[in-house]
Amino acid sequence: MSGFISKLSIGSILFSSLVLFGCSSGGDSGAAAGTNATISYAGLSSPSAVNATNAEALTTTGGESVQHGADSSSSRVLGVEITGSSVDLEMLSANLASAMASAASPALPTGITMTGSCGGSVSIPDDQLSSFSATSGPVSFTMTYIEYCDGSVGTQYTIDGQVSFNYLDIGDPAAGFTIQYKGVTVNDGSGPVTINMTVDCSDTTTCTIASDYIGDDGSIYRVSDISFFGDATTGFNGSATFFHPGHGSVSITASNVTYGSCGSFPDGGSVTASGATGTAQIDFNSDCTYVINYDDGAGDIGVINGSFI
Repeated sequence: MSGFISKLSIGSILFSSLVLFGCSSGGDSGAAAGTNATISYAGLSSPSAVNATNAEALTTTGGESVQHGADSSSSRVLGVEITGSSVDLEMLSANLASAMASAASPALPTGITMTGSCGGSVSIPDDQLSSFSATSGPVSFTMTYIEYCDGSVGTQYTIDGQVSFNYLDIGDPAAGFTIQYKGVTVNDGSGPVTINMTVDCSDTTTCTIASDYIGDDGSIYRVSDISFFGDATTGFNGSATFFHPGHGSVSITASNVTYGSCGSFPDGGSVTASGATGTAQIDFNSDCTYVINYDDGAGDIGVINGSFI
């Protein structure tokens, strides 16, 4: 995509009104304005086997991860839906600096600051202005949102937290870039969503998302390679890679996964976890019970019954 989107606010490019998931809610509430806690997954990353010992841990927490992954990759949070091959992402990245520069004077002594259409601010510090205004070469800069409010396009929403940008060549997004969301909370009136996420693009059409979050048990989990569609009421479908801090990574596939009656855990649908060896499928019930069928691939087949309450 070529050209500049000089008439759009930075908020309208980064975070559009709720488009993909209607009124789905979720995520964690934010901390102080502009200073939300940044978390980072530090658990095991190697592919995990699925067996009788870990099938319950992997599938129950994997079920919790579906909505977190869906929220992270939704147009509610990003302004565009990241599909791994989207020219919209070029709009999000390549035209970002020029869009903000057109809305604020780069000569401000305290850096660039833009006020939201309904209050708050987004700013870049003075010591990063040279990177922000560069037209070529490797650059890095961070935008800080403090109760930034935008109501100019669709639903009014507020943003808090920091978004950092790293370009191998800001004049050529096809060279690769990374966008990191650090404790960013978005609230469009249907509930806050807080994300700690990295969008890593090797060019303008190939991108991956790694989203970290705090689970119901207080542990930090990660979900990446996200490809979910649907919503919490009608059901999420799709796939992702799920990282459990004590067991490692598995591929998960969601089928009609719904939320609402069981807190952060599903109340319907199923999730299948496929490991380096072995598989397990968990079926969720509206009374917050579940049934897990596992097969470790070496002859051990079993059923586990449990409840979230």
